[in-house]
Amino acid sequence: MTVRYEVPTWETGMRQVAPDVYAYFQAVGSWFLSNAGLIVGSDYSIVIDSLGTVGLTQSMLDEVKKVTDKPVRYLVNTHHHGDHIYGNHLFDGATIVSHPYCRQEILRAGTPDPAALSRIFPGFDFTGASAIPADITFESQLTFHLDDREVQLLYYQPGHTLGDVIAWLPQDGVVFAGDLLFLYSTPLCMQGSFAGWLEIMEALLALDARVYVPGHGPQCGKEGVIECRDYLVFLYERARQRFDAGMNARDAAWDIDLGRFRKWVNWERVVANVARLYCEFRGEDPLSPLDMTNIFAQMDELAPSA
Repeated sequence: MTVRYEVPTWETGMRQVAPDVYAYFQAVGSWFLSNAGLIVGSDYSIVIDSLGTVGLTQSMLDEVKKVTDKPVRYLVNTHHHGDHIYGNHLFDGATIVSHPYCRQEILRAGTPDPAALSRIFPGFDFTGASAIPADITFESQLTFHLDDREVQLLYYQPGHTLGDVIAWLPQDGVVFAGDLLFLYSTPLCMQGSFAGWLEIMEALLALDARVYVPGHGPQCGKEGVIECRDYLVFLYERARQRFDAGMNARDAAWDIDLGRFRKWVNWERVVANVARLYCEFRGEDPLSPLDMTNIFAQMDELAPSA
């Protein structure tokens, strides 16, 4: 008997995942619909990631205020992509913490252009979007001691980007994974390393957490990490076969049958992912940029059949 593969639905809102620990989920998990975290202490709170627009971030802050009146003293950015940082400036008085590469990329990119962003991502109002870099950076691990709770920020190696970090709460068995974990939303690797990401997935599984909060998608246990890892392995193997056969990256992306992953939102990201994989197969530096104008054009060409 064939079991039908269905992608579940989930709602936007704040959800408690442990005592005084909350995750803010955004439904669908598509472009600029990312998740965030809140950890409440007796004197102050820590937030994991802002969101991609002023409006989205303000909606999250409204939910934060329903949970606690403790000020947000620290804001952690898991990486530099706009959907996780464009609301940083709304956390007035908070100290921002990230990996050095995240800070570097925010500074390199400069002030976001709301009009240009709206053309690329229609349906979002980017008015007032800003890119405020971290005040504090760390290389491999930084630990907050929030009352009796440890909040460990961990960096492994290049993955989704070169500078992704997670927040690991060992006493609670909770991981805020940022975009090192996508679930039912297609993973995206335009600026990192597939090989590194696969190793990071094993490290996430080794934590044996009770709850994993993805950067995009619903709350999950280890089964969600395995599902995301399965996508990365699936695409790596099929792209490698086509690379070895001499097929170019564009044709390979069109040729790959995504199977159940075709049901994940933004499946057309296969174009960007295969382009990055081809760079890796050629032995290029993970810092080597993709032709993003061409990549987005190809994704737009593929997406209408979604």
